[in-house]
Amino acid sequence: TNGRTEDHIGPMRVLVTGGSGLVGKAIQHVVKEEQGCKEGEEWIFLSSKDANLMSMEETRAVFQKHQPTHVIHLAAMVGGLFKNLKYNLDFWRNNIYINDNVLQAAHEVGAVKVVSCLSTCIFPDKTTYPIDETMVRVSINSDCVITLSFFVDLVNIVFILYPLLSSAPDP
Repeated sequence: TNGRTEDHIGPMRVLVTGGSGLVGKAIQHVVKEEQGCKEGEEWIFLSSKDANLMSMEETRAVFQKHQPTHVIHLAAMVGGLFKNLKYNLDFWRNNIYINDNVLQAAHEVGAVKVVSCLSTCIFPDKTTYPIDETMVRVSINSDCVITLSFFVDLVNIVFILYPLLSSAPDP
């Protein structure tokens, strides 16, 4: 294990992937304009100009440069309904690369917490309302977001597996 725990003591360095996107900009506004940053915190907002997160080499380099203790992972290939329909496989592959690289790099630098923003597209296509987190993975959504639905399922699985690394017995 890396010796860090969720009871992290010391300066907090929060790295936000997707910092130039809708949610990233909103967090940046709160941190910088509404005194959302507490003493002892450093916030780093990444955009695609800082690193190509589809590349493990670039992802690892940016994480090693900033050494985050915490990560808010918002980065993804997005494009809307019609782009998703036309380039389903590209969305799938590129988002798998991005997510895998970010989670592995966070693990390698010893980040104590990773929070990832997932999409509402994981909810069933035909459902009752109101919807909540218990309804995730009830059925596959329409063709336009089928890859995103599966991708988000995989993200959930990876989030379950990474914490188990530190508690797994040595082979």
